[in-house]
Amino acid sequence: MSIRGHGRASLSDWLSHVPDVAELVKGSTVSLAVTGLSRAGKTVFITSLVHNLLSALHQPHRMPLLKVVGDGRLISAKLAGLKTDWLPRFPYEQNIESMAANPADWPARTTDISEIEIEIRFVPAGALGFLLGRIGNGVATLKLKIIDYPGEWLIDLPLLTQSYADWSRATLQLCRRGLRADTARDFISFLADHRHDAAASEQDAKQAHDLYRQHLRTARDRHGLSFLQPGRFLDADSSVMNSDMWFAPLDLPHNVQSFTAGTLGALMERRYEAYKTEKVMPFYQNYFRNYSRQVVLVDVLGALLAGQEVFDDTRRAIDAILESFRYGQNSLITRLLRSARVERVLFAATKADHVPDVQRDHLAALLRNMVALPSLDVTSSNARMDVAALASVISTEDDTEEIGGRRVQVVVGKPVGSDTRAKFFVGNVPARPPRGEAWGTPFLNIPVFEPPAIDVSPVDGIPHINLDVALDYLIGDQLR
Repeated sequence: MSIRGHGRASLSDWLSHVPDVAELVKGSTVSLAVTGLSRAGKTVFITSLVHNLLSALHQPHRMPLLKVVGDGRLISAKLAGLKTDWLPRFPYEQNIESMAANPADWPARTTDISEIEIEIRFVPAGALGFLLGRIGNGVATLKLKIIDYPGEWLIDLPLLTQSYADWSRATLQLCRRGLRADTARDFISFLADHRHDAAASEQDAKQAHDLYRQHLRTARDRHGLSFLQPGRFLDADSSVMNSDMWFAPLDLPHNVQSFTAGTLGALMERRYEAYKTEKVMPFYQNYFRNYSRQVVLVDVLGALLAGQEVFDDTRRAIDAILESFRYGQNSLITRLLRSARVERVLFAATKADHVPDVQRDHLAALLRNMVALPSLDVTSSNARMDVAALASVISTEDDTEEIGGRRVQVVVGKPVGSDTRAKFFVGNVPARPPRGEAWGTPFLNIPVFEPPAIDVSPVDGIPHINLDVALDYLIGDQLR
């Protein structure tokens, strides 16, 4: 749109539809929150995103579909100076050094909230660039604040609408079936000897808490389960693990809704409510409400590989996460967020390099199918949402191989711990969740591949799939 030849009224009308000019000149800020389910590659995603942004001026071919780069409007991208707030800094430098080491290694996953800020200087597009050129040096600044927080924190939101009794019954029902029946065996055995109406005991509460927490961690680490509550019990810091947070579900009869003072049930209920008040609600009120753009990473391939129970559990976790992006007229999240809301949400299926190029559309379609039904509430509330398949780091190459007399597509990579590269036939990724009878046959054979050779200096960047597409969707409107 051009502003030449228009009167004041037209100019005023035009300015009402563009970002605040003074804000662009002095520097605006957008918060991009990154979260994900276990093993989805959240730490690698942020590390690669930061590294490629810092490298984009030197190697624009790494991020061509981020329009500010593809259009040649990027002036500079650099890490911001020392932080002035109290959130820990995301360990970008340590992570990139690990990935660039010899032998290369993937960085350790992060378990708490942290942030890192990048200052992006650019020339705005079209008429806005013309206007800034007339009133200043033609350059705008965007401060991109990237926040890393555990996806398990979002899974806790449904607790706010559940009583302790209802949560206990629902949780114990899950604990007694499938893969959880094995990991929760010791915890279930303990509950058999510790009734809800027994006298309150700090020792019993602590033992129940420890056994339940161990069950959650084992269910995640051994089987890849995701719907695990409370989420902070998985990787909790010392402040969460104090005695006020020693609680666990109890085995309750269906007619029990309240507890007599001085009983184990009353003690557990009080601590459960304190967890919601002191841990869950403050996250939404102090942090989540300020994150206008969010990306949720999901390891769809890992869920498929693990089988139907893990896949269904991943869908259950996604549904719980989507509760945080629903803005109904009188919904709980609306009351927590007050006037703030998330504007754009991207659900991303990670590790797209683990399947050949022709399978990646199926990977995105499968995730879209997994979030489609519950996401209706999101789209009807004016929060934009989309789905993508991406790889934060490309650690494989596409190739073909003859198997059973026919030529099939494979990926080639070096598995962690191996001395040589090998070809892997990963089968066909279904575009829709498999039906019950199809789960008997494995869909995929996916090892963990070593990262490629990476330069620690932010010059050459890191090969990726769709990282620039994802970033343009999330913040591209702020870089126009």
